[in-house]
Amino acid sequence: MRILRIVFLFSFILSSVLSIHCRRKKKDDIDPQLLSAILSQASPIESACQRFILSEAACVSVPDSGIVVCPNLISSVKSRILPTTKATDSVAVLYFNCFTEANVLYNSAKGCGKSSFNTNKLYRDTQRAGTADAEVVWREAFDRCASLNDKFPDPGTDLARSETTLSGDPIR
Repeated sequence: MRILRIVFLFSFILSSVLSIHCRRKKKDDIDPQLLSAILSQASPIESACQRFILSEAACVSVPDSGIVVCPNLISSVKSRILPTTKATDSVAVLYFNCFTEANVLYNSAKGCGKSSFNTNKLYRDTQRAGTADAEVVWREAFDRCASLNDKFPDPGTDLARSETTLSGDPIR
């Protein structure tokens, strides 16, 4: 009988601890530890693409899944790198990092939040065609990343040292 009480008490304590620890998170909660663990498991190019998608997700109601879109995005970025002999993962990482920084600038200038855009496509279309100051700032930063419209990365940066350009906008 005493053993039965101890087993019952132990079971009760264990189930209480698990229920507190495993409580449901709200739909919009992002577990930073889980996110960090996931990103650390990926290759550097996959991690860079995921960070880029997350930078867009900060302003999108229903963001794209990086797991779904990154393979095509990575391929698109690498296919636009000139000269083609330098279209490596490490150079593509430099572009994704620069695009992420441009998005962070845009998000701050726009003051956007999770409900600002319904989709990543609308977010990108607005960046490219909008006339507000935030869009102008974004286009300047993006053009410097991609070396488009006679803009070039800041001298001394890894992207400038890569001696590459993009043949066009790979993220559209």
